[in-house]
Amino acid sequence: MSAGDFTNQATAYRARPSYPPALINLLAAEAGLRPGDPVVDLGAGTGIFTRELVVRGFQVVALEPNERMRAQADLPAARWIDATFEQTQLANESQRWAVAAQAFHWAEPTRALPELRRILQPGCQITALWNVKAMEADPILQWTGVVIDRHVPSFREHYEGKDWGAILESTGDFQFTKSHSVRHVVPMSRDRFLELWRSHHWLQHLAAPGAFDALIAELSDGLATRNIQAINVPYDGIAYSARRCD
Repeated sequence: MSAGDFTNQATAYRARPSYPPALINLLAAEAGLRPGDPVVDLGAGTGIFTRELVVRGFQVVALEPNERMRAQADLPAARWIDATFEQTQLANESQRWAVAAQAFHWAEPTRALPELRRILQPGCQITALWNVKAMEADPILQWTGVVIDRHVPSFREHYEGKDWGAILESTGDFQFTKSHSVRHVVPMSRDRFLELWRSHHWLQHLAAPGAFDALIAELSDGLATRNIQAINVPYDGIAYSARRCD
């Protein structure tokens, strides 16, 4: 599987959770946003975070280069564009906030950050955020981690272990302001939990031929054997914000 090509995961993305409302509200408040303000969702995927922006009354443009991902969104209230972090196709100083949910690790910072500074108004900021599974906080997730290690031992999350504050400052276009972390728990059925892992692009990319299918089969059999019908999946919603240097 080609790294960065999400075509085969588009349908499975229905299993992905949204983000904690308290975190979203805090970030929007820190960005100084009001209903009607223009906001760009970068690497919008199937619109999970885009929807949160729309319901809060912002004027949203969603950038997503994968056609199949865009087709899954069903969010006509947002304006969808086939574009990237590095080439947004947006006008100079046209946006009040730029946000990337579960996506900024796919950007090339040396090209993306100057581009994002260009489209943001003076004093405005970019926020990169991720839903990070708290794998050690739940026995089922601990067992899942063991299964993953057996089938794809090289797997680590693509965004793991990086100093995102330093990365956001790396080109001199932004000054890091602050980070936040909010724990939330997402109830999932057994089927949704399996679909969640099927949606995991980086895991599939790293897996040797046949290893990913074997991983999913072991998870499915193990959950059935244990008669586990539902899983409460703990996540940490983690966000990093940086303000445009003027």
